[in-house]
Amino acid sequence: MWFSQRRAERAPTVAGTLVSASWLVFGMTTLLLGVSRVAGTVPSIRVQSLAYLALMVGVSLPHGGFEHVENLRGRGEQFQGTYVAGYLLLTAVSLAVFLVAPVAGLGLALTVTALKGGHGGVRVLESVAGARHLQAPLPRAVAVAVRGGAIIVVPYVASPDVYFMVASYMVGFVEPGALQGFLWMLEPTARAGVGGVYAGLVVAHLAAGWVRAGETSGWRADAIETLLLASFFAVVPPILAIGLYFPCWYALRQVARLSGAAATGQPTASVSVGDTLWQFVRRATLPWVGAVVILVGMTRVVPNPPVGAVTWMAFYSVFVAVIAVPHVVVGGWLDRQQGIWAVTTD
Repeated sequence: MWFSQRRAERAPTVAGTLVSASWLVFGMTTLLLGVSRVAGTVPSIRVQSLAYLALMVGVSLPHGGFEHVENLRGRGEQFQGTYVAGYLLLTAVSLAVFLVAPVAGLGLALTVTALKGGHGGVRVLESVAGARHLQAPLPRAVAVAVRGGAIIVVPYVASPDVYFMVASYMVGFVEPGALQGFLWMLEPTARAGVGGVYAGLVVAHLAAGWVRAGETSGWRADAIETLLLASFFAVVPPILAIGLYFPCWYALRQVARLSGAAATGQPTASVSVGDTLWQFVRRATLPWVGAVVILVGMTRVVPNPPVGAVTWMAFYSVFVAVIAVPHVVVGGWLDRQQGIWAVTTD
């Protein structure tokens, strides 16, 4: 009996397994792509774009739908109707911003991506590892900025030409050449300044966290993940990096957070990784179909629709930014109220 109990305590939770998988995928990818860059064998832009589309459409997009289903399960009809109406309204507003002012739309896309990745990363850290060093508002905001900055700032500093190419395609669906006035951002001085500020923020975040919490498991997990994310986005080409981040880091870890074991940190005998992933597939399918319909519909309203893998990759980036605005605003509000994760009724 004692042996069985100790064995159960050592058994990995579903949450722990999925989080460990995200660490492994990102660590191995950083190592392999680092070696590839040194050897001069980095995948072509077209191959990266195809991988991006496969992963984002096949994994990340269903995950977004899955989160919406989780938001609405166990809710009353009035809440569900308000949620859907708010989501569609904000989607229309964010699309209108892109169509009327594409450069502002690009800025909105970058901001929302950073907030989504940063906030989501902090919430997973709290659920799975604990993060008492991030309980105060300022340290928490800095943690969100550091994690979000790894996604947006680091690729800009490390691979400015590709970064600018994708950004130009994104605004070019509405207004080709709209970013010509921002070419100064490619200058080494500008990138060094941005990179220096970000590096200083990372150091301050990790040092202040260690002072507040000491070398606790939460701080160690935060430090490992922060440095891993920064290294990943510095080494892996930007298109492939984003294509891997949302399916293999963000989505995987949000599923971990939702697994039930994540809430308590204790093993749940009745829930396996396979059960968790099957639940994900079952609940994500219908919203995924709806999102694909929106994606196809968007090609009908932009003046210059995409052709070819690279422009489709950029167009999908516009699409995911448009639907991410309500995802962050509506879902983030519910998250602060613990409204997403408190409902467990099947």
